[in-house]
Amino acid sequence: MPKNGKLFLPPPKDGSDFKELFKQSAAAGAGRPLGSDGFPAGPWTPELLAEAISHIDSNRTGVDLRTVQLWFQENEKGISTTNIRWLARVFGCDDPVATSEWQMELSAAQSRLTAKRRGLKKAGSSPAAEVPNLARNVVDEEMESPAKLERDTEANQPSRRFNLARRSEALFSRGSTLDLPASVFAGATALGFLSYIVGIHNATYNRADGLVKQVGFLWAPNWTFLFMVFLPLFFAFVIELLLFWKNEGRLRIVAAGNRLESDAAWARNVDASSYTYWAVFIVCVLFAGVFQWIGVCLVPLVKGGGNYAIDWGKLALVRPEVISVPMEIVFTAFAYLYMCLCFYLFFVGLICFIR
Repeated sequence: MPKNGKLFLPPPKDGSDFKELFKQSAAAGAGRPLGSDGFPAGPWTPELLAEAISHIDSNRTGVDLRTVQLWFQENEKGISTTNIRWLARVFGCDDPVATSEWQMELSAAQSRLTAKRRGLKKAGSSPAAEVPNLARNVVDEEMESPAKLERDTEANQPSRRFNLARRSEALFSRGSTLDLPASVFAGATALGFLSYIVGIHNATYNRADGLVKQVGFLWAPNWTFLFMVFLPLFFAFVIELLLFWKNEGRLRIVAAGNRLESDAAWARNVDASSYTYWAVFIVCVLFAGVFQWIGVCLVPLVKGGGNYAIDWGKLALVRPEVISVPMEIVFTAFAYLYMCLCFYLFFVGLICFIR
């Protein structure tokens, strides 16, 4: 039955474990948007389901494709409590009541799966072994320590430790292809409006030789055209190329064309470049950002005077009536922070491009 423009299937409540319940629901396309003709769009695939879970507004971390692929495989891996919540949102078509029903059913199915797996282990891993008392095992499962449940259900789930390489690569390979270019453009636009507010968007000063020099922020092409035009275009090009190579190109040259193995190899390749990402991040943030800002802007503004080349970042030295020193320090800090992050993203794009 349709619900919120999606195919809604009520929880079967037939006593099946998580693997059985998930296999039936995914094959039926529960929670998938209906087609233009009102008919179901088809079954879930790991890629479609991972994307649907990652696009839930309240899900900030998303879900790894490898984790979703484990749900589809014939193995002993189950699902974590956190992912039960997101999967219930998908199967429940974002309806609060339906999501609650699916969450209870998925939790019970996961408990049955864990009880069945434990029963097989006690019977010597015999495939024909049966669980004698399902209800008692479910109760026992609920009394187990959370740490053991987490190890049993999703042992292959990615570590929750911060992974700079994967987070950086995800900026280019997840979500819309316009997210990153639009963010860079928006940041440059925000700096432009901020320069207008503080009054340094269009400013001049008279040099000692009588020459009038334009030093306005909006007149600096390295802060306007670079970040508003060229860098967004570069990111859009790299993202399109990366998505093609990651999702299609590699599979065309691999004989077996196994999508699962290809994604796993890609993840290993990204993890192997972890030191490269950290090295680039440290150089861009510390040297191209913090140290350069201190030497070029902060020291001259704090000391005052001196033989410095005047630009929009040091305009307070010669025209204090336009902008004060504290305001100049704050503005340049924001500008250099934005610049060093853009430089880091630029090198991330190069790393992804050459890999």
